[in-house]
Amino acid sequence: MNPSIPPATGETAFSHQTESVLVLLLIQLIVILVAARGIGGLFRRMGHAQAMGEIFAGIVLGPSLLGWVFPGAFHALFPSDMPKILPYFSHIGLVFALFLIGMEFDFGDVPRYLRQVGGIALGTLVVPIGAAFLITPALVAAVPGAQGGVGFSLFLGMALAITAIPIMGRVLIETGLSTTRIGVLGITTGASKDLFTWFLLLVAVGIARPPLDLFSVGRTIALALLLGGFVLTVGRRALVSAMRWLGGADLESGRPNGNVMALALIWAFGLAAATSALGIFAIFGAFLAGVALSFDRKIAHAISDRMHDLTIYLFLPIFFTSTGLKTDLTSMGASAWMWVPIVTVVGTLSSGGVAALIARALGLSGAESLALGALVNTPGLMVLILLNVGADVGVLPREMFALLMVNAMLRNLMVTPALRRLKLRGLPEMSAVA
Repeated sequence: MNPSIPPATGETAFSHQTESVLVLLLIQLIVILVAARGIGGLFRRMGHAQAMGEIFAGIVLGPSLLGWVFPGAFHALFPSDMPKILPYFSHIGLVFALFLIGMEFDFGDVPRYLRQVGGIALGTLVVPIGAAFLITPALVAAVPGAQGGVGFSLFLGMALAITAIPIMGRVLIETGLSTTRIGVLGITTGASKDLFTWFLLLVAVGIARPPLDLFSVGRTIALALLLGGFVLTVGRRALVSAMRWLGGADLESGRPNGNVMALALIWAFGLAAATSALGIFAIFGAFLAGVALSFDRKIAHAISDRMHDLTIYLFLPIFFTSTGLKTDLTSMGASAWMWVPIVTVVGTLSSGGVAALIARALGLSGAESLALGALVNTPGLMVLILLNVGADVGVLPREMFALLMVNAMLRNLMVTPALRRLKLRGLPEMSAVA
């Protein structure tokens, strides 16, 4: 505890400690937003997504650059003895973002594409895990601290397979593909695969920290499926009816009143808390809440219009930048850097390449298949959540954590340029016949 700050006992909203923490948080937010807008804008001019620049801004502000070149300034801006409020702030923002992304896409026709979504989601999870088991012996021999074993291979495979829904959603919105068939299929495939991944994560954690409780894993999966089924049927209809009753003429004109917005936030926060309690992370509940509202396009547009700017220009930059802040590239040795291109190629081919091949085999056009492969190959910040769990259970040492984060960044940087090179204007909308 900083000696200049009095103990927390009896503190009020206007106590010295509260004010000190608040001032520091506000300074952190100012620095983060300035860096995110500046570096994010630079990345956009180079043809990448704004989100990639925002993550890189976090790397610049974190131990990889600022903490390495100017350690005094880094520790003054992000002191270790102050309450860690920024992570909570950024994760609340992520809940907003996933709720918004769920509403932005029209999932009404997705049932017609379940074969494509299921096939691609399953294939791009199984193949990367198989590839991870193949490269594990050589990777463990090259990177200090890595122990190998089934638990390590599962975490490595999931890191190669996972798709970042927030980054994919941001890229699709920025490139104008959110209403196209490929955009909706991409976000649905990513969400489905990530759900499979989190179920598998329960098994991987049980292997890493035995004993493995298969009954608990099965119960979590069953409850999650029951919750999803209820939300998308009875819950969705009840919510829409309540919003139309509360909103009246305001909602019909596209201007949801305070009661409608409050109900929307309660719905999103409630489902986020429910999925977190089940052990599959709050972001899935927020995304599910948005998907449920997406079936009524008028309500979804009205609510997302009110939430869009604050989420895109405040919450998401804070989350993406705080993601980069957690990455310490100075921990990587020469052998780890040599493995970065190998792991990146393996991840790209086993995830994006397999997605493109399956999509083509299932009847999508060549351009759509390549675009879907690029979108699925977007590990982004979801991989950071996964890597943090792996580090917490002792499977992923610090150097391996950094290696896999660099791999994720490189694969993310490929996505937007690939989509722009494919010249995807004129792709069929989601309502197009399969």
